[in-house]
Parts: sequence; structure tokens; C-alpha cells
Amino acid sequence: MAPKFKGDGLVGGIGEGPALVTSQGIAFNLGVDEVTGIVIETGHALEGESVAGRVVVCRSGKGSTAGSFSLLQLAQRGIAPAAIVNMQADAVITAGCVLAEIPLVHRLNTNINGFEAGAILRVDGTAGTVEAVE
Repeated sequence: MAPKFKGDGLVGGIGEGPALVTSQGIAFNLGVDEVTGIVIETGHALEGESVAGRVVVCRSGKGSTAGSFSLLQLAQRGIAPAAIVNMQADAVITAGCVLAEIPLVHRLNTNINGFEAGAILRVDGTAGTVEAVE
């Protein structure tokens, strides 16, 4: 049985997909292309990677409040993350996940850097759990 990690669920729903993992924060407003879903922030650890359908595991959001609307635009284009897992969610990411209906969990009982990039994760934002799918 795969381990299940517990945190605080902030936005309900279930999202599943390959993990996109970084210890950095992500600026969804200027760091992710809203048309392609590709991380475009120069020098970012995920530069060139797509957030579409992925479980984005990162420290937190960064940047201005426009990031909330960027998440909504990604969702409207069908290229939003399947779920987001933060060490510490901020108001921008939380509001964006509410608007875009993206499950959000933070404050897990494990170090998020321990998640393997590409591993299939299932996030339950209602229960506040994250588990690897075998």
C-alpha cells in the first residue's frame, strides 16, 4: 500500500496526475505562460515544464494577486494543474484554486521535496491527503 500523507485541505476536490516538484515558489501570473501552461520564468527549476494536468508540488506561490486570475485562465483553457500541494499556501494560490476549482493541500506531515518528480499523486483537497498511486 502506498503511503498517504496528511495535511490541511484548503480547496476541496480530487486531482490526480504526475508530480511536478520544486522547492521554489511559482508565480502563475508571470512565471507560467497562460496560453501553453509552460513555466517560462528564466532560471526557475521547472523552466520549460508544463503544469497542465500535473500535481504541482512547490513551496508556495509568489508574485502579485494576478496569479489567482492566471490559475483561472489556465483552467478555462484546460491546461491547469490537476492539483497543487504547497508547504505553505498563500492567499494568491488559495484564491486561484478556489476560482479554478483546483484541489489544494498544504502543511503536509512530510517534506514535499521527498516526492519524486513524475510519480503519480492523488490529492484529496477535502480530506487534506496526498498519496502516491501504485
